[in-house]
Amino acid sequence: MSTSQSGGLIVGGALFLLAPSVAVMTAWRPGFLRDARAPAPLLGAVGLCVYAAVLVEEIPRVAGASADARGTCSSIGLGPMGTAVGLFILYETLAGPDRRSRKRRWGGK
Repeated sequence: MSTSQSGGLIVGGALFLLAPSVAVMTAWRPGFLRDARAPAPLLGAVGLCVYAAVLVEEIPRVAGASADARGTCSSIGLGPMGTAVGLFILYETLAGPDRRSRKRRWGGK
């Protein structure tokens, strides 16, 4: 991946992950989350964890770090991604069967 692609990923992540995640963490609820029983800030934390993983992965590439440093940072980036998966599972568990049945009603199986 080139430096410009890594920079684009960082900027795109800031626009599409970081900004909405911070907004949800500060008590803004989009329409599809207004009726949810689970705490919406969990989804904001998921977005922050994913963006942290993007930063840990891409900053060494932009900085021109060695291959060993990039590999180490890639391994470190698995931590925030695992945390994001765990938080999302927790959100879905707290949302309960009501959220899952609503998905089925709107065209899911």
